[in-house]
Amino acid sequence: MINESPLGAGAPTGTLNARCVTSDRKQLSAGMTATLTAELAGRVPPGLIAEIVRSVLDEGRQTAQGGADEITMFEARLRLERFIRARSSR
Repeated sequence: MINESPLGAGAPTGTLNARCVTSDRKQLSAGMTATLTAELAGRVPPGLIAEIVRSVLDEGRQTAQGGADEITMFEARLRLERFIRARSSR
């Protein structure tokens, strides 16, 4: 019998999948942070943008394990816009 798995018979697929998910999350976080930093340049400190993106991604991972990247980006934008409004109302 030929093993059709590209990973081979003894590959720890659970560990490999966990690494892929972690890598995907890091790429998503970096992409979202870069996008929001460009959109909100000068209005929100970049460190805060990265922190909010990480927070939203962490919360999203806990609540649903789906491909809801657009919802995650939307939630990050909402939080940043609330920050901007709160800061400008002072």
